[in-house]
Amino acid sequence: MAKLKEKILQALKNNRQLEIALNEISKSQENLLKNHSNPVFNQKDKIKILKKFTDLQNIAKSMQRYNKLNENNYDQDAQEEKDNLETTVLKGGISYNKYIWHAENSENTCDVCKSLDGTEFDFYDEVPERPHPNCKCTVEIVEETSSNDDSGTMTEENYNTNKIPPKNPTSQPTSKSPQPNPAPKNPSQPQRWIKPCNGPIVGQYGEQRSTHVHNGIDIAVPVGTPIKAVADGTVYYAGANDPKGYGQYVIITHKINGKIVTSEYGHLSSWNVHAGEQIKQGQIIAKSGNTGHSQGPHLHITIREGIYKGTPVNPNKYFDY
Repeated sequence: MAKLKEKILQALKNNRQLEIALNEISKSQENLLKNHSNPVFNQKDKIKILKKFTDLQNIAKSMQRYNKLNENNYDQDAQEEKDNLETTVLKGGISYNKYIWHAENSENTCDVCKSLDGTEFDFYDEVPERPHPNCKCTVEIVEETSSNDDSGTMTEENYNTNKIPPKNPTSQPTSKSPQPNPAPKNPSQPQRWIKPCNGPIVGQYGEQRSTHVHNGIDIAVPVGTPIKAVADGTVYYAGANDPKGYGQYVIITHKINGKIVTSEYGHLSSWNVHAGEQIKQGQIIAKSGNTGHSQGPHLHITIREGIYKGTPVNPNKYFDY
């Protein structure tokens, strides 16, 4: 839910984006409620989360009023509602804060918790629960200032001038002159990962299914095919009874440029790793199967940016298939 503020303000400039912004607000509210009930937060921060949930609720109601007035050609009332909305959003109705995960500094701290230490989450994203019952990790809200931000954040000044500053402003050369060698393309991109197994792709990322959009890829392989870890990482979970229908599955967290990326391997027949275990790229972690909600032997793999329940992305961003 990064850039929620910008999405709302852009929607007020373009009425066709109002519905999109309202959907983003609704998703953000769901995440805030989940975070409010997450024991990883202390009571003081839970109060802050609930306050921002209420702020979003009021903003959504105001946007709906503005939309209704605008549709019915109550131009003066609509403009007044819009002005009030813009003031509310620009003056702090949307949080600039973020969450930071802190692992307990103890010899008993597991590798999963250590791998999460220092991980940052957007304020309107869902924060995962503690990975195991004995975990003593905490997540705190970090206050950030907004008024003097030059990182691309929408402020009152650049909103009123209908301009969002670039994230990395650079001066343009006024004449031709020798240019330095170009920087490598996407220097922050991780080294390419490997495929977990070889086989035909029978389910594509983003494919529309009867009840959902497919969030990974399906690779058709016989039951018992060795499954490899796509990259170095730490086992977050290995087991069965997944509510999403993965059957027996393994989750591995990977740290890429200080951020957590997660790989999930589903419908397995067996696994040979355990939570907290350090894994090397190419290591055999499991064997493929046909468990869970599966219509034939295959491996389902999902790549998420963030920990378990993070945002699914096209696996092709990290490995070729």
